[in-house]
Amino acid sequence: MRYHPMSIAFRIYQFIKNSIFIILLLFLLRRESEFWLFEYGRYAFIGIFILRVIYLIVAWFIEKYEWKDRAFHIQKGVFVKHASTVPFSRIQNVTRKTTAFHKLLGLTSLTFETARDGQDDAIHFEVLTKKDADFLIDLVQPGKQEEQSFVALESDSIDTEMKVDKEPNNETERLERTVVFNPERKDLWKASFTSLSFLAIIPIVFGAIEYVQPFLPEADEVEGLLQLVLHSKWLIAVIIMLAVLIAVGFGVGRTFIRYGKYEISASKTHIYIDRGVLNESFFAIEKRRIQGLEMEQTFLKRIFGLAEVKLISSANPNQPEGGVNVNSLYPFLPINQAYKLIETVLPEYNLNIELKRLPRKSLLVKLLRPSWLWIIATVLLVYFKPDILNLEQAWWMVSLLLLLIIIIQRVLDYIHTRYAISLDQVQWWQGGLTSRMFVTKRKNIIEMKYSQTRLQKYFEVSSITTMNRSNPPHVESITDIPTPFALEMKDWYFKRTEDVELNS
Repeated sequence: MRYHPMSIAFRIYQFIKNSIFIILLLFLLRRESEFWLFEYGRYAFIGIFILRVIYLIVAWFIEKYEWKDRAFHIQKGVFVKHASTVPFSRIQNVTRKTTAFHKLLGLTSLTFETARDGQDDAIHFEVLTKKDADFLIDLVQPGKQEEQSFVALESDSIDTEMKVDKEPNNETERLERTVVFNPERKDLWKASFTSLSFLAIIPIVFGAIEYVQPFLPEADEVEGLLQLVLHSKWLIAVIIMLAVLIAVGFGVGRTFIRYGKYEISASKTHIYIDRGVLNESFFAIEKRRIQGLEMEQTFLKRIFGLAEVKLISSANPNQPEGGVNVNSLYPFLPINQAYKLIETVLPEYNLNIELKRLPRKSLLVKLLRPSWLWIIATVLLVYFKPDILNLEQAWWMVSLLLLLIIIIQRVLDYIHTRYAISLDQVQWWQGGLTSRMFVTKRKNIIEMKYSQTRLQKYFEVSSITTMNRSNPPHVESITDIPTPFALEMKDWYFKRTEDVELNS
């Protein structure tokens, strides 16, 4: 079965979008230039564009897909043919995106993420009708009937549609979904500032200056205007206020567009995320595919009492440029609400167990451990002795300041580190200026490593490293925990066979 014919137009749109800088340079900013690089560059680009369009048309006739025996069968390639088979059971996540291009034509796109690592680690449908996308999502769900016949009909406009004997019924599944989170307006305002999204206007402004530089007045005129502004305090104040308002307005608008229409819902088997105002996206992950959880707090998020909850899965999430990590439930959850959300959608994880603190000897180990960053920086400062703020001896002040920051970071890491193991779960918090929680089930840990340096051995503390199945493998470590607890955790892991169901 061929892909939707509008996939040709979408790929042409992507080619133009990715080449926009070259197009502006050759056909707008340097359109009058007779320099051979720009003159022949225009012909070369037009030739490449024509060849690209021909290739896309030929590829549309050759590349096909079908499903049978509960698997997708994909045929790709024009000059080099490539065929692949992806069983439905390998599909980990479902991501559905509706960009401005799709929304204009009433279409959408669909991606099935798998646990494989490589060029074919996902199945992409760049353009689909919404009806066909619903059908494919419903098709790959476990327990669905595999035999669903269809007839491909081609009209005079070469438009191909799927006709199925039985209409996909996603309404029942939608009714089973329970909405567990919708951001309030105050949450969006907090997100606007904690994400520092208003700073995104800076590279945009510098990029715009490069584009419009050929149209700006001569350097002497610009310098005279700059001198006029610098000699007027009230004009400087007005410009600063306008710049701040524009930056904040840009950041708030950007946040409201990305997260204004955000919904987290859950059923018995899946977690669903719908988001986006202009570019809509839908993400679904099966609960049994989740390998663990992370909860992260940056310095600003800690001030506002926010956290980001991430799902660790064995899929390799496909993130387009400027996209949000699809494995993130929501980047700006109030900390109490984050705990409630996890308890609601993943009740098998218990976050209320009592966590232990590090002993005082762990703090000594952290403070005595050499910092190679500080050593290398100090050697460079001693060698070059740079003048900072016109202070000849400022290099040793910078060295002391860096050492102070490192000490504060290690003390905070000692204060924040908590850990615990229960019957089938391990959980810990750690971090300095930022903090992060990690929790996983014993059955999901595919490897555990116990280590001890000479310094740790003297103070009777150790480090534990765990590995979860993801793409790439997810590795977590906790350092300077008491050796008896590390050995207890090692014995605890050896009982993993009690949790893992072996396939017969």
